[in-house]
Amino acid sequence: MSLLPNEVAKALNAVPTWDDGGHFLTGLEPGLDGIRALLDLGVAIRTHADELSRSRPLAGRTFAGMFFDPSLRTRTSMHVACNRLGADFVELQPGSGLWTMEFADQVTMDGTAAEHVYEAAGVLGRYAHVVGLRAFPTRGQWDREKSQPVHEAFASHAGVPIVNLEGPFAHPCQGLADAMTFRDLLGEPKRRKLAVTWAPHPKQLPMATVNSALWAGAAVGMDVVLTHPEGFELDPDALGHTERLAAEAGGSFRVTNDRDDAFADAEVVYAKSWGAYTGSAASASGHADAFAALRDWTVRSSDLAKGKPARFMHCLPVRRNVVVSADVLEGPQSAVLDQAENRIWGQAALLLALLGR
Repeated sequence: MSLLPNEVAKALNAVPTWDDGGHFLTGLEPGLDGIRALLDLGVAIRTHADELSRSRPLAGRTFAGMFFDPSLRTRTSMHVACNRLGADFVELQPGSGLWTMEFADQVTMDGTAAEHVYEAAGVLGRYAHVVGLRAFPTRGQWDREKSQPVHEAFASHAGVPIVNLEGPFAHPCQGLADAMTFRDLLGEPKRRKLAVTWAPHPKQLPMATVNSALWAGAAVGMDVVLTHPEGFELDPDALGHTERLAAEAGGSFRVTNDRDDAFADAEVVYAKSWGAYTGSAASASGHADAFAALRDWTVRSSDLAKGKPARFMHCLPVRRNVVVSADVLEGPQSAVLDQAENRIWGQAALLLALLGR
């Protein structure tokens, strides 16, 4: 603790430990008070970043990040967060210099997989103090994938905390950055209106980020409105978490298919694309037709003008003039770069909470 500035030490002490072995798989594990304490810690770290870079409070600690899927911001921001605090960052990419992996239990491994998660996770748990995983869903298996089986398998066998660097159901590190950005933009975000909108995309994308964005807005007490076309409903469990957090934090949550209603008086518009998980016309076989028919869901300056006017957020990467018009991204209403920078500070708070005491 002597290595930490007083403000950071005080903020760290306010972060409660949580059950589930310290795993951060949905971002909901710390509870509402814990999420808010992590946000306060992230702000304190950002304020004292240069001091922490010199004192290196996590020297001798190791974070191993395994990326089954592509990453720019998550990989880089976690690397920077580790460097800021003095921890070592080890990057692992399955399919590029690593053995192919088997996740099923009670299996005879006479196929292509050379290593079982039981040993792989156990070994990484001996090498690193925290393991991060990025693994997207497999389309058509939502009932299985929503449980985030790759992450759960590592959590069962690693013996150290597992951090979700995006999975099928949640992107909790993005959620921390989103909540920090809501605070940065609005000061006190409670009862301020957040419109989370579906946007068109040529590919079916996971729902993880939009789930975490909803939870982030609800956790800081915003009046969250989700809008999307019919056929693009989110998983009921994700909506249930949003409703619970909103009620606990003193905000509200509702869903509408009316874009104008969602954007009216909004102070922040958060755009995200996702694919349908049900057997609707918007699911796999019909996604191309749905995309072509719904291009008017692209977010434009005129949409933001329906708010106070609204600021714009997106997790990135983003398809310009498909998800959102280029003038919005390049205009003063855009907060996407601030949002991306906050990935560093939210994740640094998580690392310090897991490893710094």
